[in-house]
This record gives sequence, structure tokens and C-alpha cells, in this order.
Amino acid sequence: MPKKREIEAYNNSVNIPVYNSASYYFDDREQVIEGLHKKSIPVGRYGRYNNPTWVHVENRLSQLSRAEDTLIFSSGMAAHFTTFIALLKAGDHVIFPAECYRQVRNIFHKILPKYGVIAHEVSIVDPEEFVNQVESLSKKHNVRLIHLEMPSSPHMYLIDLCKVKDALKKETIITMDSSFAPPPNFYALDWGVDLAIFSGTKYLNGHGDIIVGVVSGKKELIEEINWYRDTTGPVPDGQVAYLLNRSLHTLNLRIKEINEKGLKVANFLQSRPEIKSVLYTGLETHPHYALAKKYLNGHGGVITFALDLNEEQTSNFVDSLKEPFMASNFGAPQTLIEQSTFFTYYEYSEKELDDIGVSYGTVRLALGYIDDTDAIIADISKALSSLAGEVNDVKNPTTV
Repeated sequence: MPKKREIEAYNNSVNIPVYNSASYYFDDREQVIEGLHKKSIPVGRYGRYNNPTWVHVENRLSQLSRAEDTLIFSSGMAAHFTTFIALLKAGDHVIFPAECYRQVRNIFHKILPKYGVIAHEVSIVDPEEFVNQVESLSKKHNVRLIHLEMPSSPHMYLIDLCKVKDALKKETIITMDSSFAPPPNFYALDWGVDLAIFSGTKYLNGHGDIIVGVVSGKKELIEEINWYRDTTGPVPDGQVAYLLNRSLHTLNLRIKEINEKGLKVANFLQSRPEIKSVLYTGLETHPHYALAKKYLNGHGGVITFALDLNEEQTSNFVDSLKEPFMASNFGAPQTLIEQSTFFTYYEYSEKELDDIGVSYGTVRLALGYIDDTDAIIADISKALSSLAGEVNDVKNPTTV
């Protein structure tokens, strides 16, 4: 192989190429100066820092979220942790929702305190009380960052962003996990959020075949986070970036389809007397429906419902379903279902479940956009009808 390759042919391909290179070469000393030192020409140095496939999809993601800049990561949790560790230091205070994703809670409770970060957990069940607590903490402490999540899982709770922003000091950074409501359903940055964080594995990818994280927002903050990504290396490879780019072609179509399916199935579930409660932001019965009307353009395909059953009886119900896969994810082509206390919160005690408001009868349904909605409804209807003989023996009376 020659030392220096010829300029690539066919660089006018419609689809972007996949770059799977650990290294990038320079023609001479002058190119090192221009490309590496001055950064006046677009060249790569090493695969942990540079990948042209990343650049393309990051630019598209910036356009999608109306952001100044974007970074992609090896996972949604890598995106979260790198953001927090980049922006927080010893002595900083941070506020986060009690109902946010459990692994994010672990970061705030078990990891960041080791580095001197003081975390304050506040429930978002009551949006007004959440704002009051935020305002109080902001007056008392040096709140460097507030992390939000909306909708939250499994309750699909929302937050009144405008009031939260008014309750904070101007310099406080607002980050938001918007995995359950990406554009076009919700544009977090339009409402004053500084950084929108996504598990790109979910709706943004939508094919259930890659793990990837995304952070979009203000350029000055992205530059700080980028230094930490370069240094610690939580990066995806070129193939992952390519597949995420592929998925963005159909995002609007998929979201439109899943919004329609979600509302149809949520209405069906609410009509069934065997179901104790249904949480879906598109239903007027959702406790935060007014906020949904204010902030959301659509409601997605994740529906949480509660049966008045104990854990074993709920497991029997889920086991009897034929259409959904029993799996943890959402935004995928296939419909997935999980019994919350048996999957996500299986290590939680009864008190811990009660604290987060999750009963043993809680089920999370994540509709797939390729599945026939009527078949899903028929399957659930049959399983619900079989519950008629079940004895009501609830272990935990907390409702979802």
C-alpha cells in the first residue's frame, strides 16, 4: 500500500461514508500546523477525538434541536455523566427530580458526592411545589446546575419550565433529559433549557439496534463537555454514527405514527374497568395534562398503567400477553412491555417503591411503530378479561 493514498473517488455519494479509523495521517509538517495546531483546515488526528461521520450527524442533531452545537456519546448515561462531571466542581449544589431515571439518581447520590458536589432531590409530583422548592434552594445555595427530566418514567410527569427558569438565578445551568419527548414532540431548548440530553438509543434511533447518547445546546457549554469527552473517551464508533444518521431520515414519520398509536391505546386502556389508572400525557386524566398542552406537540408511545394486583398476579398478566416483547426500551419498531417492579425496580424495597410512587401492579407499555394497534389492543383485552377471577391481594397500595 502506498504511503499516501490518492484523493478518494466518489465523494459525491448521497449517503455519508462510515469512517472506522483509529488514526488520521498528515501529508507534512505544514499540514500538522494548519490542521492540528491552528485548526484552520478540517483534518482528523485520532479516533477518540475526530470522526467525520460524527460531525455530520452532530450537525443534523443540532438542526433538529435548534441547538448551537451537539456531541454524541457511547450511551445516554455517558452523555449524562460526562456533562455533569464537566460542569460541576466541589462545593457546587445541584437540584434534580426524585422521579428521574434511577441511574441518573445514582450519579447524584453515589458518585458526584465523592467529588464534593451537593445534590438536592425534589419531587415533581406537584409542579407548583417543585417550583417553590427550587426557588428556596436557589436562594440558600450556590446552585450551579439543575437537571430536569420530562416526561419522567414511569409516571410521565412534566415540569413547568417557565416557572422553574424564573425561580433560578440567571447563571444556573439547566439540563434536561428529553429522551421520552425529543423533537418534534418537544423542543427543550426553545423553553430556556441550556442542554438537552437524549438517550439516542430510543426515539432518535428508533430501530433498537444501537446504543448512543446525545447532548445538544449552547456552544460554550458543549466545548467544555467536549474536552472531557476527548479526555475520557466515551465515544461511539463510525458505524453507530452512521446508523443514527440513517434513523434521523424517518424521525418525523415515526414520531407521527407512534403519537397516533399511543393515544389510541391509552384511550382503550382507560376504558377498561380492570385497570386502576393510566398515565399518558395525551389524556385529560393525567395530573399534568395542562402542562402537556403547554409544552408538548405530541405524546409518544409509552403508556404506564396500574392493575389492582400484587406482583405475582401482575407477572401472570404480563406473561399471558402474546404481542409485545418483554423487554426494557422504547421508541423501537417492536412493542415492548415491562412490569416495573420486576424489571427496573426489582432491587427496591416496599418502602422505596412507595417513596417513588410505583405499585406492584405497575406496567409500562412501549408501543412499536411497525405493530398493528388493533392486534395489541385485542391481546391486552384478552389478558384483562382473564383477570376476572383474580383475587385482589395488593402488596403495596401505592398507585401509579
